[in-house]
Amino acid sequence: MQPLAVTFDIGGVIYSDDVFKRAVFAALNKLSTGVKQAAFDQVYQEHLKSQSGSLRSKLCEHFLGSLEKRDELMQIATQNWLFTPDDLYQDSKASITALKSAGAKIGIVANQPASVVDSLKADQIYDLIDFLGVSAIVGIEKPNPAIFELAISKLATPANQIIHIGNRIDTDVLPAKKLGMKTVWVRRGEANPDPSPADLAQADITVDDLTNLTQLISKL
Repeated sequence: MQPLAVTFDIGGVIYSDDVFKRAVFAALNKLSTGVKQAAFDQVYQEHLKSQSGSLRSKLCEHFLGSLEKRDELMQIATQNWLFTPDDLYQDSKASITALKSAGAKIGIVANQPASVVDSLKADQIYDLIDFLGVSAIVGIEKPNPAIFELAISKLATPANQIIHIGNRIDTDVLPAKKLGMKTVWVRRGEANPDPSPADLAQADITVDDLTNLTQLISKL
């Protein structure tokens, strides 16, 4: 398959999810009497295995007692939710560059703060992007299908000619697949560390990294 367009998630796909993990841990400690790393890691790992619901909400309920401070938690976390060149997966930049050179339109479909634009510019990825579907900018968060529908519309490409690449089944693979897009599941970052056979069968392609992405896509 030679896709007409490819959309990318950001966390776990283009940049490391560890950035958000560190930022929200620090924010929790500002809003509470103290959160131990081991307790935080347990909630985090349980969330990865469940692959359902909002991590932010789960952290709020567990460590702050309710969702009352969820917005405040995210406002504080966003101040440190900043990617640097060290957080960039080089295989993602190489894949985006190769796909763009091959004539594919490039889109972003990601739940991220607006500050990610600065990182994409600094890492010379921004100019390769044809559609920037960042949740804080477009006002829609995955898994809402509307953000994928917006990508399909703005890229002016039939859904079955678009491949979406993400690291979560519930917020990336399933909603994109329901709209007729092809999917790639990248098992890193917030990906489920213990997937079932059914999980492994959901995406058209399942990979641990994007090193051979273009070759794998061409075989679809």
